Amino acid sequence: MHQYINRNKIYFYFLLFLLLSTISNQTLLSNFEQNFLIKNIVIKLDKPELNSRVSVKLSYLNDKNIFFIDKKNILKNLEKVNYLENIKIKKSYPSTIIVSANKTNLIATTFMNQKKYYIGENNRFILVQDININENLPIIFGKFNISEFIKLKEELNEQKINYKSITKYYFHKNKRWDLYYPNNILVMLPSKNVANAINLYKNFKKENHIKPNSIIDLRIANRLVLKNE
Repeated sequence: MHQYINRNKIYFYFLLFLLLSTISNQTLLSNFEQNFLIKNIVIKLDKPELNSRVSVKLSYLNDKNIFFIDKKNILKNLEKVNYLENIKIKKSYPSTIIVSANKTNLIATTFMNQKKYYIGENNRFILVQDININENLPIIFGKFNISEFIKLKEELNEQKINYKSITKYYFHKNKRWDLYYPNNILVMLPSKNVANAINLYKNFKKENHIKPNSIIDLRIANRLVLKNE
């Protein structure tokens, strides 16, 4: 009989231990969840006026456990904001997410499918309603890849020609550019040896006054043809 009683006591204490352990674990788990819920999302942009827009994109993180948040998923979500670049995500325990990024430099505008877009140096098209700027930018016509325009822009800068002094660009199917200056001056570049053609135009411009309504045809290698309408 004594052995039977002792066995019952062992079962009782074992069950009590399991119960107390479960209650304790639940308390620990609850404390863990509460202490590590995301309460602060700090946005650090080089253009602070955009902080609130980015903050809205990250509002879904509020009250999520910081341990279970994958920074790659945050980055993937922010990469949908076309005007951002150099995005960095940092967790600051116990409850803060820090996001730093730069607004890409807007270099031109264009139209696609009857909608107006900015062109960013981050190689992306940005709907004009997504971001407001007060800056006159050249406009580009034709079907082009942004990388092709950036390559031309870099070549112009290399030869100390301000790309913004050109009001319009047109990209042809044979992969060459037309440059439209004020006073209806048109510069027709070739599809190859663009650097040489730009240099030829630059030297000609130094030594000659180009009249309004002029066409400067550089499509033939090492040759400049001037036409006045």
